[in-house]
Amino acid sequence: MGNDYTTEVPDDVLSVWVAGWSACRGYSSEEVAGHPAVLLADKTGDWEYFAFEPGDEEFAAVARDTTKSPGRIFTVLTRDAQRIHRLAPQHGLRVHHDAQSLMVTDMSGQDAEDPWYRDADFKTELEKTGNIHRVRVVHEGNEAAHGVVAVVDNFAVFDHIETDINYRRRGLATHVMRALIASTFEHVVETGLLIASHDGQMLYNHLGWDTVCDVMILKPAGES
Repeated sequence: MGNDYTTEVPDDVLSVWVAGWSACRGYSSEEVAGHPAVLLADKTGDWEYFAFEPGDEEFAAVARDTTKSPGRIFTVLTRDAQRIHRLAPQHGLRVHHDAQSLMVTDMSGQDAEDPWYRDADFKTELEKTGNIHRVRVVHEGNEAAHGVVAVVDNFAVFDHIETDINYRRRGLATHVMRALIASTFEHVVETGLLIASHDGQMLYNHLGWDTVCDVMILKPAGES
C-alpha cells in the first residue's frame, strides 16, 4: 500500500468512527461477541464487523463469525495492510477492497464560516436531525452533490461525500465538505474523521486532512 501515515491515531477511533458512520447511514451499531458490529438491514441483511489493528486471536475470532454466513463483512482498520493480506486466506477470508484510508483533521483549523458557491444557479440545502447534518447541492432540480456528517462525542464523522458524474470537476465536493464542516460548529467538535479512496486523499490533503490508517474490507472466500 505504501501509505504515508502523517498523524497519530486518535483515542477510541474505532468506536467513534463506527458510531458516526452507522449514524450517517441510518444503522444502529452494537457489540456482537465482543466486537463492534452493524446490521446492514438495507443491503445484505447481515452483519458487518469492525476491528482496529486486531491481534491474531481477535482476528481469528472475528473471522470465525464472518465466515458463518456468506453475506457478512469484516472491515479492518490497520497500518499493516500486508499482514491482513497474509491473515485473511488463513481464516477463510479474502480481501474484497483495500483502496481506502481513514483520515483525520483538527477541526480548530477548519473554516467555521458558511461557504458560498460561485454559480448562483446551484443551491445549497442543509438539513439537520439532531447530531446528523446533510448537505445537498441542487442545480435545475437535479442533485449535483451531497454529503452527511454525524457528531459523536467531540468528533465529526463525515460520509457519502459524492458528486454526480454530470457535475464533476466543478469544486462541488469541496463545497459540500466546507458546508458540512461549518454546520458542525454548533456542536463542540475537536476532531474530524472520514474514509477516503486512495485517489480522493489528494482532495482531503488539500483541505487539511491527514492519513491515519488503511481500511480493508474482507469477505468470506469465494463470495462476490
